[in-house]
Amino acid sequence: MQWAHLIFGILLFVVFAITGQYMRADFPDKDVMDPMLRVLTRSRHIYILFSAFLHILLGVYFRFSTRKWQHTFQFAGSALLFASSYILVRAWYTETYTYQTFSELSRWGIYLSLAGTALHLIGGVRGRFGRNA
Repeated sequence: MQWAHLIFGILLFVVFAITGQYMRADFPDKDVMDPMLRVLTRSRHIYILFSAFLHILLGVYFRFSTRKWQHTFQFAGSALLFASSYILVRAWYTETYTYQTFSELSRWGIYLSLAGTALHLIGGVRGRFGRNA
């Protein structure tokens, strides 16, 4: 799972860079653009970066617990983080280019990121004094 997070995080960072270049080419007149749409577009773009960083950090540090219940929480947390990344990339495109306004997509992407992080926190808690008993 560690390698999956690392590779996915790097790929997601590449998606962040590509979407940035796409926005630069597609929205050349930033002064003319509606400020609300500009903020919406930039924030959704930053959500992709945020998601990439979560995966990269997990790829560097993640270790499955030896305890079954913790392992289950960690696996579920990873699944939610992968799902949230997909939703956040989709939200960037949908909210910027299809709706040009806020929708529930990015909100659910952030909620899933929160839930996945919380499950990793619960699943990664070590025994007393940092030992994984």
